[in-house]
Amino acid sequence: MSATLAPRHSAPIAGSRIGLGCSRLGSTLGGARGEEARHLLRHALAQGVTLFDTADIYGQGESERLIGAALGADRDRVTIVTKAGQRFTAAQRAVTLVKRPLGMLARALPGLKRGIASRRAASLPRDYSAAHLQRSIEGSLRRLRTDRIDLFLLHSPDAAAIETGEAVGLLEAQRQAGKLGGWGISVDDAAAGRAALRLAGMAGLQIPLTVAAELRPEIAAFTARGGHLLLREIFAGQPSGVGHRQAAIAAALAWPGATALVGTTSIPHLDEALQHAAGRAA
Repeated sequence: MSATLAPRHSAPIAGSRIGLGCSRLGSTLGGARGEEARHLLRHALAQGVTLFDTADIYGQGESERLIGAALGADRDRVTIVTKAGQRFTAAQRAVTLVKRPLGMLARALPGLKRGIASRRAASLPRDYSAAHLQRSIEGSLRRLRTDRIDLFLLHSPDAAAIETGEAVGLLEAQRQAGKLGGWGISVDDAAAGRAALRLAGMAGLQIPLTVAAELRPEIAAFTARGGHLLLREIFAGQPSGVGHRQAAIAAALAWPGATALVGTTSIPHLDEALQHAAGRAA
């Protein structure tokens, strides 16, 4: 079940073939909070999951706080992946002040819940400037209660933003300072993936499973020189049912050395994914 992140110019970083996607930790709508989140994270670690994927915007920072609180005592056993580059609007930042009561209201009022979900689905402003990323890294380190981020990713830049290379200098400086084990990019489409894979020094690429299939030769060259592939949205577009989920896990793990990210707050769903992965490895 174990794999190794071996980023070019960086020390190898250990991680599991199945990683836990933590986008819903601390979420206002249907996320895991408090003891429920802690139990999920501790259970994942006990079952052999050692790679945890989050971002500074998940749960308005609460996802990182929960990971830091639950896994801090085992920091050297886990690989933490986080992201930055998306920003909340002033109105969204204000909502964090009333997040808990708003969440209670949303659970009681379906109309409010749909409205929040609709706003959340809208694209956020992007900022990949050195100043913003520097602040983001410092904030993530505080929330995660750690002195290093094992793999830090730019969060969903488009191809044009990647091609400017604006962030590379800051990311390399932070890596050399020991705050990052390595850096990479989380992309949403093939054009951004191609632009990312042309960057020297990139340690990790996170990409939807269906998009990765469009970039097989480029990704093969990237992983051959030590880059690590993280596949997300592995169940997207799949029909419901255990058999379809099992096939999706198999498809993701067929990529040599890749980590398949399972985004869930359900322990039974996580255990099912782990069982499928173990069955494939047997």
